[in-house]
Amino acid sequence: MHSGGLPTQEVIPVAEIRSLEELQEPDRTALCFSPFGLGPAMPAEKAAEFLQRLVADCALAPDVAEGTRREFDRLQRLFAYGLLDYDVFTVVDDRALLVMEQALRERFVQWCAGTITFEEANGLQSPVVQDVRTYDDVFAAVKKAGRRSRRRPRQQPSPQWRLKVGTTLIDFNGMLAGLRTWARAAGLLRGQRTRGIEHAKSKLRDAVAHPTGYHRTMPVEAARTLHDLAEFINQLWGHPTPGGRLYPAPVERHIVVMAWNDEGSVEMAHADALRGDSDADGYHYILIRSASGPGSRYEDGYWSAFDARFETTQFPADYLWGPGSRRDALAWLDAEQPKGDTVDYVDRVFMLREHDGQVYAPMHPEVAAGLTAEEQRGTWHTVRADFPEHAFAHVRGLSDGPGHARTGDCRNCAAHHLGSGSHEQALRAAEDTIGVVTPRRPPAVRIPDSFFWPHRF
Repeated sequence: MHSGGLPTQEVIPVAEIRSLEELQEPDRTALCFSPFGLGPAMPAEKAAEFLQRLVADCALAPDVAEGTRREFDRLQRLFAYGLLDYDVFTVVDDRALLVMEQALRERFVQWCAGTITFEEANGLQSPVVQDVRTYDDVFAAVKKAGRRSRRRPRQQPSPQWRLKVGTTLIDFNGMLAGLRTWARAAGLLRGQRTRGIEHAKSKLRDAVAHPTGYHRTMPVEAARTLHDLAEFINQLWGHPTPGGRLYPAPVERHIVVMAWNDEGSVEMAHADALRGDSDADGYHYILIRSASGPGSRYEDGYWSAFDARFETTQFPADYLWGPGSRRDALAWLDAEQPKGDTVDYVDRVFMLREHDGQVYAPMHPEVAAGLTAEEQRGTWHTVRADFPEHAFAHVRGLSDGPGHARTGDCRNCAAHHLGSGSHEQALRAAEDTIGVVTPRRPPAVRIPDSFFWPHRF
């Protein structure tokens, strides 16, 4: 109230109106990010180029749905404007997490091809087929299935309607979690390690959709989110990413020579290195097909633990010849002229033996199928994982308590448990997943004295 008794009008502050020149002025915070990390402010021209290059190689496959593509292109284009306003990076990062769900919805509508089928899990009622053209139609069909579940005569169990995906029935409510379950069941998303990453990104998406506070994102984080989103979208449309972080394409393998001596020295080189002048004193040579090697982009921390019978290297490696002298290795190489190949290393199936309280290194099902009756003794576990150490850690964790799943996806590690029991039961679980397994028995050739995998048979 003023002195005359009349009410005063509250003054609402007005946002600052800046000139065009001020709007075009670089944000000094953004200038501090460079190819070498945080540091002194870069020149604006260099910073603009650097920021654009961070996301320039994010490309979507040509068959990605138009709506998803346009949303992604907008974020990729907007990213560079973080140079003028640092908060743009946060906007891009947050929006990218929301586009993940849009991509799933559009891919779901394409996958449906006009209809979706719900089946009653207990066989109490006939399947129901619903016509769908948009995702709004999908939501309507889901709600209709829910109403059918609530209508039942007295004394009868409630119908449990599930979405049919191939030969599998899944819970599906049309929301993000249901879409992720569908994409996995349909084989559109792959990899056990990324299963946990997808869950984490869904939690981040929920935090964006239902915020509880203020936050800021750095440009390198926003750039990685865009790269991850590009991989996610491309994988949904059936295009893995060469060298990808989340959904990598099959890797190329080359012919590699490994050599070791009795003093513990181990070396690896391309097979052409055998054409050197002479044998190294006291070295034993073998030839393998491997994704790792000098100059390879695929670093394998277990490369020196190669074993022809066990899966001891991070990436799949096949035994070819040896051990023997350099001269004999070169003669075999020239005579056989083995070729490289490509191999997918995610979602591999491993078999692991547990006997007398000891868990042994993982084996390929074909090698496990070729074991003798004595070697088959014990409890066997069949596990799907991207890397052998993930399968090994999962099986070893089974004895630590109820934390690791004995059926299906494990919530505590990057593994999917397919089965346990006798050797025959474990082998049957492997064949149910990958088809007929042809036994093979490679020679007992390995690099000796492995620190990583001390227990083998």
